[in-house]
Formats: sequence, C-alpha cells, structure tokens
Amino acid sequence: MSYLVLARKWRPKTFTEVVGQDHIVQALKNSLKNDMSHQAFLFTGTRGVGKTSLARILTKALNCEHLKDGEPCNECDSCLSINDGSSIDFQEIDAASRRGISETKELLETIPYLPSSSKFKVYLIDEVHMLTKESFNSLLKTLEEPPPHVIFMFATTEASQIPATILSRCLQLNLNSVSNEDLMVQLANIFSKEKVKYEESALQLISEAANGSIRDALTISEKIISFTEKDIRQASVREILGIPDNEIIQEILINLKNNDSKKLFEVLENITKDSPIKNIFLEIMELIKNISLRQFSQSKKIDFNEELLELEPRSLQIFYQLCLVNLEYIEESPDPKGVLEMTLLKMLAFDLEEKKNLTTNQNHTVNLNWPELINKLNLNKVFTQHLMHTNAILNGRDFVISLPNEREEMIGEENRSNLEAKLRDYFSIHDLKVKFNSDYDDSTSPSKINEENKKKESEIIESRISESDSYKKIVNELNPEIKKFDTNS
Repeated sequence: MSYLVLARKWRPKTFTEVVGQDHIVQALKNSLKNDMSHQAFLFTGTRGVGKTSLARILTKALNCEHLKDGEPCNECDSCLSINDGSSIDFQEIDAASRRGISETKELLETIPYLPSSSKFKVYLIDEVHMLTKESFNSLLKTLEEPPPHVIFMFATTEASQIPATILSRCLQLNLNSVSNEDLMVQLANIFSKEKVKYEESALQLISEAANGSIRDALTISEKIISFTEKDIRQASVREILGIPDNEIIQEILINLKNNDSKKLFEVLENITKDSPIKNIFLEIMELIKNISLRQFSQSKKIDFNEELLELEPRSLQIFYQLCLVNLEYIEESPDPKGVLEMTLLKMLAFDLEEKKNLTTNQNHTVNLNWPELINKLNLNKVFTQHLMHTNAILNGRDFVISLPNEREEMIGEENRSNLEAKLRDYFSIHDLKVKFNSDYDDSTSPSKINEENKKKESEIIESRISESDSYKKIVNELNPEIKKFDTNS
C-alpha cells in the first residue's frame, strides 16, 4: 500500500474521533437520534479544523444502515463506499475550480434523480464562497425547497462572503479553532500509535505553531518526524520551525529591565541575519503578554524567570506596542535584524527615561489644584465635605493629606481605600499611597478657597454696579445704599 500522509491517515471517521468540536458533534448526533435532519448545512471555520470531515461523517450517518447512538457503523456498504470515495450518491465539489453558472446548472440537472443505493443524495460543496453571484442565485430555489431525497452541505473559511439569501436557507455550524491542549492530546495519541518518541515541550511548540488547526499540526509533525527520524525533541522543533530559544527571549527582557545595553548587545550578537527575526518579535510579544497577565492575575504558575515580574506594567505596554508597530516592516526591510536592534534600542531609551523621571519624582513635591481634583474624583458627598477642610500635595508616590485630627478619625478605612484607588487611576501610579498628617492650614483648604472666591465674586458684582452710569444717576437722585448680594443663594 502507498504511503498515506498523517493528515489523511488520521482523518476522523466517526463523531467520537472529531477533536475540539464537541458543541457541533452533540448537535448533529441529537438531530440524527431524533430524525430531525436539516435540508442544508453550512460548516464554517478556519482551515484544518474538520469542516469537510464532519460533513463526510454526517453523510455516512444519514445513509448508514446500522446507525447507533448517532454514530455511523463504518461497516455497511454505504459507509464503506463513502470512506473509499466510490459512492455515486455523495458528490464532493470544489467550488474554487467549478464556480461558474454552467457547472452549477450541470449539478442542478442531476438533483431530480433518486439515489442509487442510499437514503439520501448528498452534495458537498467545499469553499462555497468561491461560487459566482450567478451560481448562488441559481441555487436559491432548489436550496429552499429541495427534493426530499437531496441534502446540501457547504464548507467555507469565509462565511462573510456568502450571500445572506444563502445563509438564511442553511443550518450554520461554526467550528472553533482547536485549543493547544486538545492538539497536544491528539498529537500524543497519534505519535504513540505511530511509535514516535517525543518530548512534552516539543508537542507544545508544534501545537502553538499550528495555530488551532489539526491539519497544520499533523503537516508540521510530518516534516519534523522526517527530520528527526521519529525522535522529536524541543531543540529540533525550534530549529526546524525557526522558533528562537526561550532563554534568549527572556534574556532580552531581563537586560532591558536592568538597562544593561552591553549584555543586550551580547545577546543580539548570537542572532544572525539569517535568524527568523519575525519569530523573535512574536516570541517577545508572547512573553510580554504572559508577564502582563501574570501581574494582574492570582495564578501562581509561571514558565519564565520570576525577575521579569518586576518590569513596570506601563513599560510592558510600550514594549508590546513597539513590537507591534515594527513587526510590519520585517518582511519588507532589507535588514530585518537592524529593525530588531532599533526596536530594542527604542525600548531601552524609553525605560531609561522612565526611570530617570521616576527618580526625579520620588523626591519632588507636586502642588495640586486640590479643590478641582476633589470634584473630578466623584467621591460620596459626606466624604467630599470632609476633604473640603483639608490640604493635599503629591510627594513622589505619597499623596499626603493634611487635616485636623478629629476629621481623620471620621474618614474611615473604606473611604481611604476608595480615594487611594481613584488617585492611582488619575495619576497612573499603581503603587500610590494615601497618607495623613496634622499640618493643616485652613487658609489654603478648598472650603476657605471657595469662601474667598465667593467673596471676590460679590466684590466684583458690587464694583460693576457702582461703576455703571445708571447706578450713578440713581445715587445722585436718591442717595441709596448698595445692598450686599448673597452669592450663596
């Protein structure tokens, strides 16, 4: 027997063998058990997740002579003929090569004929979005009211390109990308049966490279098996797929954290111009993402150097953005390594400037418009009234509030924590602390400032009235006194 590639050899033949699509499998099996089959199915999803495989399994189940719990037997004549591609009642059509109106009309002419030996005649059109507008229009009537012996199945990676008139006539089944965990389990199962040795870390790399596609995972595996002679190691997978060593990626970020340009360029010297620079960018971004998620989660599990958790969250965000922006220039640049070097230099320059500013700010007192800030914080009314009789300054990472001792006792821990959280957001200082002291100066408190402002407003109003010509005329005639305006009302 001729060699069969892994992707075809391990193609699922029953619903149970389908990986990562439990929601679709359960829905189809339930419909089969209840004899509630739809007249047209549309399978959508990215490449290599099982669209046509599910369509074939469903076809076998619909025509199976010994269906059990919604599963085809794979032993009757109908199942065997579909498995070996000899069934004349199951037509699989490639819409990319047969997309025109003439080919669609030829297909429609065969629909009135009854199936030769099966219960249903099934038409599977793969990459259906490639059909022309005229072809879609010619399908509409037949798709809406097909003969009872005909079932249509469509598969596509681009559901958005299919006309709404077609979508409304189909039962749409959206397939998920397969998770890395499911891919690893499936690969481990296949490798065991194929007598292939492997490392768990190697499976992880292959699963990540497959990007949710089982077919891609098996195609990649086949290339690696040929290279390693059935002994798959992490180092071999990295070499074949051009995935940079994780230690190098971590060293780059550690040196950026320590502002160690000398060691950073020592690491870069080990990266040649022929190295997969794009993959290095992607690995740096992946590590930055994992660090950021770990900083804001409760998980204790990490697979990188704990020292990297000391990186400032804002620095990580900038590093990620710099990688994202420069990633698009990699393929067009005549010097991809140069793009990487300049990107890392930008990161280094940014981090040095940030630390310089931080050192300066730690001993620098910032004067605030405290009354305006109180209004912006949107605190509860009672607490706001207390703060109106305080002074405040920002001293480095300490937000110092001066107030009379009796008012400090009235604030409470809940109000203090709420104020601290809002000030952290306002100043973008994640470890800002609110502190209290008794160096209170009533003359600069928000309440006193408001009182002075109202007094000035009253004086301005009085001055404007006094200077008006009409008022002067009245004064000369009646000699009245100016009544004070109550600006509080």
